[in-house]
Amino acid sequence: MQLDTCKEGGCPRIGMIGTTTNFGYGFSTVQDPVWTLSQVLLATGGRLVSGVSGVGFRSIATDSRSLQPGDLFLALSGNRFDGHDFVDDAIQRGAAGLIVSRPGQSEFSVPVVLVDDPLMALGDLAAYRRRLMPDLRVLAITGSTGKTTVKEMTGAIFAEKFHVLKTRGNFNNLIGMPITMLQVDYRHDVAVLEMGMNRPGEIARLTEIADPDICCIVNVHDAHLAGLKDIEGVARAKGEMFAACKSWARLVVNFDDLRVRALSRQYSQEKITFGRHAKAMIRATHIRNCGEDGMVFTLHLNGMKERIQIRALGAHNVMNSLAAAAMAYATGVDMDQIIQGLRKFSCAEKRLQIESVRGLKIVNDAYNANPASMAAAFAAMKGLKGQARSVAVLGDMLELGEESKVAHRRLGENVACADFDYVLTVGRFSHIVAQGALDAGMSRRQIRDLASKEEMVEALNDLLQLGELVPGDWLLVKGSRSMAMEQVISGLRDEEQNQQN
Repeated sequence: MQLDTCKEGGCPRIGMIGTTTNFGYGFSTVQDPVWTLSQVLLATGGRLVSGVSGVGFRSIATDSRSLQPGDLFLALSGNRFDGHDFVDDAIQRGAAGLIVSRPGQSEFSVPVVLVDDPLMALGDLAAYRRRLMPDLRVLAITGSTGKTTVKEMTGAIFAEKFHVLKTRGNFNNLIGMPITMLQVDYRHDVAVLEMGMNRPGEIARLTEIADPDICCIVNVHDAHLAGLKDIEGVARAKGEMFAACKSWARLVVNFDDLRVRALSRQYSQEKITFGRHAKAMIRATHIRNCGEDGMVFTLHLNGMKERIQIRALGAHNVMNSLAAAAMAYATGVDMDQIIQGLRKFSCAEKRLQIESVRGLKIVNDAYNANPASMAAAFAAMKGLKGQARSVAVLGDMLELGEESKVAHRRLGENVACADFDYVLTVGRFSHIVAQGALDAGMSRRQIRDLASKEEMVEALNDLLQLGELVPGDWLLVKGSRSMAMEQVISGLRDEEQNQQN
């Protein structure tokens, strides 16, 4: 799978050519020549219920607010919205066609394509687009933790010489990933796609759509248990990627993760292994924590080795680096390009980012949380704080189902064992975290079980005013995405601004 360098001038690709744009979560994907109605009908298996054939569309749009004249509007439905409610708005904004699952009462002059399931149609359109690009190398990544970081690291490696399309943010579900694929055009040599899931069957469908050449399961941990019941359910769901990929795809396997290794043994595809284990093909040795400057380790690859420093906190990011290196190696990228890409990598927003507010050093890891990522963040903090004091500012870990209470009690115990000076908790399970910390040896003076993030800001202000926290001390801010724990940091910044005024 050796790629040809196409950095200058571009390379011809089979299929439609042109540019791509996006607007927030509701993307418009632009190609030239445009999508034809015949292509849409062929891709989706839909039925034309009004309008004439021979029409072309500027792009596929899933949000009427970002729709541009000439777009084909696809009416998605979800728990909190129904795209069919915005069909009239789409027409007023210049939609040149509609994909719907209900014909509706209005008469439209534009073509209307009727499908059984618009979400399935979105995936089918993306899969059709993928088939038009046989020279594109598609790399797919899933895992319980680290998949966004691995995606960004992999993208940084390929960006050294190739034109890369990668998942924007973590738009990794049955809406976001197909929308990413719809942006592919002739300029792209590589697509690096993140795949997430909450329930069985989702990874299988995403793999079917993307048809990846390289498939990586970063790890398997106890996340999304609400929809998967237990860690074995997580493993089965992640394993859908290996099961659904084509026979000549290459499997990138975390050799240190026994569940991932077990999954890979079921399949005959060529395997590229990574890890700290001596038998891994791509491995790390002599790992050293450099605090705020990141991690240093020796990278071993195909008989070669080189000392490398990455600008990412924690030993878990060494493993993420190995996963990215293994994916690149599986695609034929050389050692020098892998090293340069990893050295240029920088952490994504709200993922162990170091910020400074009121003299405090804040590790903003507020993007998401599960037990494994909490443990990784605690370990990273140990390598940072030195003799300074530290505070864990924690929100709930969500989607853990029946394991929620046990997991949050264990979280409290782990906070106490991680040598934090204070822990501030908020959320439905905050009292369980607090009790776990208390039972594991923290004093009541060190624990704040709070009702809101505003109270967290007040508690931190109190600690500053009392001198319990001073400039140079550390805060770890972390919780599941819907907890929006970054609001605590914003509150501290607002206080800082008020004091300056």
